[in-house]
Amino acid sequence: MTRALIGLCFVALLPGVAAAQPARHAVLIQGASGEPTFAKQHRGWLDQLAATFREKFKMDASLLTVMAEQAGEGEQRATAENVRATFDRLAKTLKAEDVLFVMLIGHGTAEGTAAKFNLVGPDLTVADWKAVLTPIRSRVVFVNSSSASFPFAAGLTGNRRIIITSTSTPAQKYATVFADGFVQALNAPAADLDKNTRISIWEAFFFASRVVKQYFEQKGLLVTERAILEDNGDGVGREAMSATGEDGTLATMTHLDAGAETKATDPAVQMLFQKQELLTLQIDDLKRKKATMPEAEYAAAWEKLMVELATVGAEIRAKGGGAF
Repeated sequence: MTRALIGLCFVALLPGVAAAQPARHAVLIQGASGEPTFAKQHRGWLDQLAATFREKFKMDASLLTVMAEQAGEGEQRATAENVRATFDRLAKTLKAEDVLFVMLIGHGTAEGTAAKFNLVGPDLTVADWKAVLTPIRSRVVFVNSSSASFPFAAGLTGNRRIIITSTSTPAQKYATVFADGFVQALNAPAADLDKNTRISIWEAFFFASRVVKQYFEQKGLLVTERAILEDNGDGVGREAMSATGEDGTLATMTHLDAGAETKATDPAVQMLFQKQELLTLQIDDLKRKKATMPEAEYAAAWEKLMVELATVGAEIRAKGGGAF
């Protein structure tokens, strides 16, 4: 976790800065399919995902944007023009404490670090997506489930961003099934690893990665996609089953449903939830510095943060704020 990110989180806790109730927004995009088989498959995943946001997450229609190759009622066509217009609108309305979820379902292409997602008409490159995301102030969860999506991890990385790509190298250019696993995860009790009745972005990523692995094993095929998650700003990312890598903290704390922290109406409780998240990020940052710190200094800093975290948790419970 970068110092800039921790500093940005700290701003929300300064005296005189009111805590606002965070909102969830979603932009779901099915790109150009290329052939009927993929059109049906991708449309099915899009419909399932949209239904999850409407029915399970109870997302208001004004907060959900759905774009498709063939737009239905209440949807937009998946064109570059509509994408840019949507993000221009969101840049004006999203607040820093909000969460924006974006998922791309379809095909992509890449040459080296240059990649694009196939839309109806002109496509958008990594650089184009970076440009539309730059004005967004909220936390962003960006899932590119298309083929050859790997360059999006390094291209879109940044403070308060969780980037997931279905592939881990530009060479993985075949059609992907990661979207299927991710959509399943949001409705699967088995995806809830910590048994808190909520599915975090990390848990959805982990579950989807297992679905992909099982798919290729059952088919007896060589694995042609390995998803990665990037959320610490270094642009590297890590696979779900990897024992190495420093990504995952922000994804573990991020959910797409409205939890206690979003339902809290008391400004004092909202502020405590923000402080709780900040302390968690600081602990994660401290762990990364352990190898470069004197043992006594690290132990003292660790104890201080853990005591503060426990105190904040107790204050939230005392005020009836529920679990984080």
